[in-house]
Amino acid sequence: SNASAVALYRRSGYRVFGEYHDYYEDHSDALRMQKTIRYLSIDKTQRLTPWYQQTTPFTCGPAALMMAMASLDETRVVDQKQELDIWREATTIFMTTGHGGCHPLGLALAASQRGFSVEVLINTEGPLFVDGVRSAHKKEVLGVVHQQFVEKTEQDTQIRVMYEEIGQQRISDWLQEGYAVIILISTFRLDGKKAPHWVAVTGIDERCFYVHDPDAGDHSQLAIDNQYLPITREDFDKMSAFGSGRLRTALAIKKRSR
Repeated sequence: SNASAVALYRRSGYRVFGEYHDYYEDHSDALRMQKTIRYLSIDKTQRLTPWYQQTTPFTCGPAALMMAMASLDETRVVDQKQELDIWREATTIFMTTGHGGCHPLGLALAASQRGFSVEVLINTEGPLFVDGVRSAHKKEVLGVVHQQFVEKTEQDTQIRVMYEEIGQQRISDWLQEGYAVIILISTFRLDGKKAPHWVAVTGIDERCFYVHDPDAGDHSQLAIDNQYLPITREDFDKMSAFGSGRLRTALAIKKRSR
């Protein structure tokens, strides 16, 4: 209710993104306000990347991949049709609940089919995303899909798969070499749900990784809140491991020369 204070903060660049009800001693409400105080500088480890909002709860992988492709090719189509096409090509069929998310090898195949060379890092050779699946039948299907992706990537000369841990230096090297990078994270530190989620890496500096998050489902968020989102290096290490098996996986793509 302090209009003068609210006006002062607005003039200083803050904006309202939520409320706390019954916050003060007199039971009045409080506004939640925020302001960007750190901006991304552009150098060889930063990538100017158009942002795309996923249109379903399960297409973060295609959305992240489309952002990466568009950062390398400004003529690239980025729309829902492409998003759903890639999801059908890359889906794992099942997840812990609901529709399946995207397998890193499935996304690699989708990128290769669209004219990109791909490097994939995965820290395990077994079927992915089975930890949270209770049904034996669904686990069996996930295993079959995983093996199909493995066999297809082995036949694709534009895809290099490496089964090893992912370090921050590797991601930095990829960006330095002109690759666009997407990486799987756990959403636990974002929303407490421990869901696998793909994001596009847009830069690194001495303190933070920066990502484009395609999920802007919260009504309090603006598109700008999900662009060049800073994550401290320490938090990034924790967020980039998913599930009890500590799965780490990332893709780096580069446009093939004709």
